[in-house]
Amino acid sequence: MTVFNAFLKVIRKNIGTIILYTIIVIVFAAVNMQTSDNSGEFVSEKPKILIENHDSSPISQNLVKYLTENTEVKEISGGEEAVSDALFYREISCVVTIPQNYGTNTMTGKGPEILIKATGDYHASFVEIMLTHYIRIQNTYAEISENEKDMVKQINSALDSKTEIEMTSELDTVSLTKAKSYFNFAAYSIMSCIIFIICLVLSSFNHLTVRKRTIVSSMNDKKYNAFLLISSSLYVLVVWLFFAILGYVMVGDIVFTPVGGLYILNMLIFALTSLSIAYFLSTVIHAKNAITGIVNVITLGFSFLCGVFVPMQYLPSWVISVAHILPAYWYVDTNNRLADTEILNIDSLTPILINMLVLAGFFVLFAISGIIVSKKKQKIA
Repeated sequence: MTVFNAFLKVIRKNIGTIILYTIIVIVFAAVNMQTSDNSGEFVSEKPKILIENHDSSPISQNLVKYLTENTEVKEISGGEEAVSDALFYREISCVVTIPQNYGTNTMTGKGPEILIKATGDYHASFVEIMLTHYIRIQNTYAEISENEKDMVKQINSALDSKTEIEMTSELDTVSLTKAKSYFNFAAYSIMSCIIFIICLVLSSFNHLTVRKRTIVSSMNDKKYNAFLLISSSLYVLVVWLFFAILGYVMVGDIVFTPVGGLYILNMLIFALTSLSIAYFLSTVIHAKNAITGIVNVITLGFSFLCGVFVPMQYLPSWVISVAHILPAYWYVDTNNRLADTEILNIDSLTPILINMLVLAGFFVLFAISGIIVSKKKQKIA
């Protein structure tokens, strides 16, 4: 009971800190999920281009018509220098130049080249894709058409035909993105709540004076360590259960799906890994004043390097390489994979299970390291 009472005393004393970390994960996750919702709203914007048509054939005129319908055509006066300035300042995305005798050369199979001067942005790429699509259709009908007018009709008929697309995927991307955001941000609060409290409790029990009193007491050393382990594990389970319930409140019924169950399982393994990290740190650190600073360095470092605060796709490659040696990376990577998982099968589950095994390996590594350090310090004492 002494151990349990010590845990409760430390928790009550630091309940404000625990509440603070909980508020942090709620606020960050809520803001990120709101951003994810807004990102799903797509606003169409036509590329701005300049067309220089040096041909008057029906074929070139039809190409101009096609570009006019799918882009925003600008008129720029002032010569070549004004056009270059418009490209530089992104007033237009590209300049499409149709050469002389374009229609005649197309009908004779000479394959005239359309010149494109582009900025290289995604708008310019979109225009290039449109032109490639149009020219491919145009060249096909150039081989079988007898005159330009028939060819123009056939091209427009092919462009007007639409393919019926049936969505067979039942992947709820919005809910999965919300779940990924919440569980990723939860990593910071889980690490902080577990490592901070466990380090405070265990460092108190590992203090030299307390250890000497424990050794001379009637309590068996194995029983003493068992109480510490049980108390720590119960606290970790309470923290995990709290954030799992909070996950249901934040993201909804998806936590009751198979993918949601994997999110919860991944969080449990990560919580236990945080426990082993706390156990290792408690064997090294005894100064309570130093615990807060060290815990902040570890939790914030893990969070920034491993994609908790900043999504992995925005991190430099060298940061990702370094993050592989940290347990939070494997936790976040699993969450990211789960968000993209449509069907649970051997192929999709294999990398997820491997990540969980690696995370469990970190749990074993820190636990063994803590045991070794603890035994060495007992011999010294």
